[in-house]
Amino acid sequence: MPQRAVLLGLDLGASKVVAVVAVQEEDGTLNVTGTGQASPQGGMTQGQITDMDLSTRAIVRAVEEAMNTAGQTKVDGIRVAVDGIQFKGENLRDSITISSGDKIITAGDRDRVLEQATNSCKLAKEELVLHRIPQIFHIKGQRDIRNPVGMFGETLEAEVRIIVAPSPVIMNIQLALKNAGLHGSELMYSPLASAEAVLSREDRENGAVVVDIGEQLTHLGIFLHGTLFHSAIIPIGGAHFTRDLEITKHLGGIAASERVKMRFGTVLPSHVPAEESIELEEEGRLVSRREIAEVLQARAAELLNHVLAEMGRTGLMHEIHGGVHLVGGGALLTHLPILAQTLLGRPRVVLGRIQGVLGLPQATGNPFFVNALGAVKALSRDLSETRGKQDRSDGFLGRFFSRFS
Repeated sequence: MPQRAVLLGLDLGASKVVAVVAVQEEDGTLNVTGTGQASPQGGMTQGQITDMDLSTRAIVRAVEEAMNTAGQTKVDGIRVAVDGIQFKGENLRDSITISSGDKIITAGDRDRVLEQATNSCKLAKEELVLHRIPQIFHIKGQRDIRNPVGMFGETLEAEVRIIVAPSPVIMNIQLALKNAGLHGSELMYSPLASAEAVLSREDRENGAVVVDIGEQLTHLGIFLHGTLFHSAIIPIGGAHFTRDLEITKHLGGIAASERVKMRFGTVLPSHVPAEESIELEEEGRLVSRREIAEVLQARAAELLNHVLAEMGRTGLMHEIHGGVHLVGGGALLTHLPILAQTLLGRPRVVLGRIQGVLGLPQATGNPFFVNALGAVKALSRDLSETRGKQDRSDGFLGRFFSRFS
């Protein structure tokens, strides 16, 4: 009978480091038992480590809180959601000739064409491939094959998406994790983690968009036929909405503007009566709530127009039937899904809801935990797939936190 595995998921954000501990039960159910959050206090900016000490301490605090809540001292696997302003994606394709006499495509043939396609990418000296994601395969006379292994074909063509990141960015993230005592951590591109958390298999198959609105950046992932076809980073996040309010309305500082945004903000001015005002207690004055909404709507429209442009760039607009799923703290802005529905021209725009994970409602119902939960959910799936192929005694069970052992 399979053993229970204790898994850790992390999301390294500019405003929050989020950690979740989940137990993969014997029946495969994933149950969240611990959560933790900590601010890197400026130690991370746009996905990059800018202060190693501050970042490491935030990771330690978030993980300690999650481990203490869960009552665990070590885990069997760690996956970390990462992204950054310098990450980029590219679609590539290449083909090979099947050399075997019977022309039956092997796993080796599949790996060879994927590697050949990846190698056609011209990487800068300091760049590395974080992910190589197979999209679709073709053989002569037959197209759109999910898995060509075991099929007959004289040639094999692969379409693949690669995610590239600067190696110093990745190495510094790995160093911070190591300094925090997290050994054996695996990195996962954030849009993949978001999709893992909120998209159903049907959504992925039918064409879906995940828009993750973070503190400083918005990440976009477009999925079709079950896999990632396009990704993009938009340099607008929740902090831009807040700064807009402070710059235009002088609400008493960034912290005060953030409170006004979260408590009274909406991106639909037409939903606010013209005479409605907000009292700024510390300022001793009133501001128009509709004017606040107009400021927020302008920034939201800018962001959504960028999203629309990225969707159009793929040429897949007519194939997106699985909806647009908004996640991240920035998605909580009131009426944003309604505005997005109008500007994106999509009938289905929803706040992403975490699927297939049970446990603590403060995590499973909180958009701030989407990427950490997506990371741990993907890790759980991979563990299930490999469990039958390897002895766990030399696999996942060998990984643990030295800090907590």
